[in-house]
Amino acid sequence: MVREAPSAGAPMLVLLHGLGSDERDLMAVAPELDPRLTIITLRAPHQYGMGGYAWFDIQWLAAGRTIDVGQALESRDRLIPELEALASQFKPSQLLLGGFSQGAMMTMGVALKRPDLLDGAMLLSGRTIPPFLENPSPDVTELPFLVQHGTFDPVLPIDEGREMRTDLERLGVPLEYHEYPMGHEVNFQSLGDALRWIRSRID
Repeated sequence: MVREAPSAGAPMLVLLHGLGSDERDLMAVAPELDPRLTIITLRAPHQYGMGGYAWFDIQWLAAGRTIDVGQALESRDRLIPELEALASQFKPSQLLLGGFSQGAMMTMGVALKRPDLLDGAMLLSGRTIPPFLENPSPDVTELPFLVQHGTFDPVLPIDEGREMRTDLERLGVPLEYHEYPMGHEVNFQSLGDALRWIRSRID
């Protein structure tokens, strides 16, 4: 889905949804975001559940959850040419990529491999997928990241958000990190901080 900004060459925010959702989900926050932005939401490639979609499959087993790493890597590598095509089509002054839950994980994967495509990466309620940390681009140290997580998240516990923060700190990226007393969600406070961070990238 696309919400085009009124001016040509406007900054662009591309958003990636979470597990079992679709591209309409995060477009719901578009009215709360800066009107100067062109906002594009993408649909994950794999069907999941009752009409939803996934960037990669998850198995919920007695021993814990396991993810389909091959699908995660494949989805990351499909996103990169999609972003290149969007940049070519819209010629944005800045390109920001953000995502929620699985979308945050995919955002991290793209950002670590091709930071040259982006002017910022926004990771909301996600976790690290270890293979994404392998051989990151050295240019990632120039890319700003925003990481947010809920301290009461029952889906991806706060420890996983803190691990994501630690992984990015080890890479030496410019990082802004916030925790909120919320579950697996975006609330008014986290959205307000995200809007402030976005504006700091495009002003």
